Amino acid sequence: MTSSLNSGSPAPSIKVQHWLRGDPLPNFKLGKIYIPAFVSTTCSGCGPALARLAQLHEQYRDIGIEVIG
Repeated sequence: MTSSLNSGSPAPSIKVQHWLRGDPLPNFKLGKIYIPAFVSTTCSGCGPALARLAQLHEQYRDIGIEVIG
């Protein structure tokens, strides 16, 4: 399997069936920084990671960085 995604390529869209909170993100915007974070609700160590993710979201959203968890 080969991919046409290379350094400098536009990021592919995110297809999410159900958003838990916030507005859907149909496409990435050129020049904006996105931080995706993947955690499990059944993982004992992920609780602190989710709390940190919320802190990062509050800290960086005013300067145009989008934290997605």
